[in-house]
Amino acid sequence: MIREKLRKHGIKPDSNRDQHFLDDSKVAERMVEEAEFEGEESILEIGAGIGNLTEKIAEKSEKVYAVEKDKKMVEVLQEELSGREDVETIHGDINKIELPEYDKCISNPPYHLSSEIVEKLGRKGKLSVLMLQKEFAERIVAEPGNSDYSRITVLTNLYFIPVFLENVPKDSFYPEPEVDSAIVKLYPRKDKFGIEDEEWFLKIIRGLFTHRNKKTRNAFVDARHIIEISKDEAKELRDKLPHSEERVKDLEMKKLGEISNFLRKRL
Repeated sequence: MIREKLRKHGIKPDSNRDQHFLDDSKVAERMVEEAEFEGEESILEIGAGIGNLTEKIAEKSEKVYAVEKDKKMVEVLQEELSGREDVETIHGDINKIELPEYDKCISNPPYHLSSEIVEKLGRKGKLSVLMLQKEFAERIVAEPGNSDYSRITVLTNLYFIPVFLENVPKDSFYPEPEVDSAIVKLYPRKDKFGIEDEEWFLKIIRGLFTHRNKKTRNAFVDARHIIEISKDEAKELRDKLPHSEERVKDLEMKKLGEISNFLRKRL
């Protein structure tokens, strides 16, 4: 099906641009099913490609906003889905356009944009079902102390409760990617661990996780340039930090929030 569409429109997928098209209708249907449709809902799709997932989403939703950066793909989308008022194609870079108002997100986005997309979706606070690189998916559901526990884990958990749903084999795509994939479901998080300033928290996390294997007190001093404080200020506060003797990689969300709130009051 995918191969036929690609040949029909004279498209040669470019692996360097993450152009791997989902070619398994059962996987697409599973993603749509996991979105838990409740009545008339609008859906955001990022990286719509030639519309194979778009069509499945449109069967269940009131409106699909299909975002695609590649101009040729947009032309294919418009041709394949012409006459459908429930699908609106949007030509643009997801990191540069203003998103329309939507209820949920179902997407197989470009893998190299996964971090930016998770953060962008997180700020909207909408339930999302995403196809991601398996390695990235494992990172966002990692527990403190795990080797995969990282800044992106913390960022994701600030906005969402992430759930790893299932692995997706390489042969579910055309052309086959070099990496494994997985479906992840992101439930909007209401409890933000008592964090008083999200932007400040993200800045502190970015700094600390640059030195994730170090004790918090030492990581804080080494991250002073990112946090934008002097060495003297960092040294003065390092031993007063909550959980200063624990390693950054072992800190759960609540503890990271306590560190952020402490520094917000003193810097």
